[in-house]
Amino acid sequence: MKTKGDRYNTGKPQWGLVPFSALEPMVKVLEFGAEKYAAYNWMKGLPIQEICESLLRHVHAFLEGEDNCPESGLSHIGHMQCNTLFLAWMMKHRPEMDDRFDYESFLSFIEDETEDKVHWTTKENDSDIC
Repeated sequence: MKTKGDRYNTGKPQWGLVPFSALEPMVKVLEFGAEKYAAYNWMKGLPIQEICESLLRHVHAFLEGEDNCPESGLSHIGHMQCNTLFLAWMMKHRPEMDDRFDYESFLSFIEDETEDKVHWTTKENDSDIC
């Protein structure tokens, strides 16, 4: 009779669900970046807005029918994969790189400014109304 050791893997990531061959375009872009900048250079920190801008440029080019990035010659899909990897990594490990526009704070600021500084005028006589 063969026995088997216990493993308590409930709730742990199931890496076997990832089709790693689909990540090859991303690896090629990471290799390109390692040559151009340095291996793991991106881990020093990239602003979230910059990552998203790059991601959107590659998505747009891909949707317009362009398969490969003119600069690298590599798949736009690989560049998109890299950007989503960078985005996920920054949000988890470098949250201080999150420079997204804060709409709620902006709207609150605008409301405060409006109450303090904006005067309304009437069309009839252009007189101030507070």
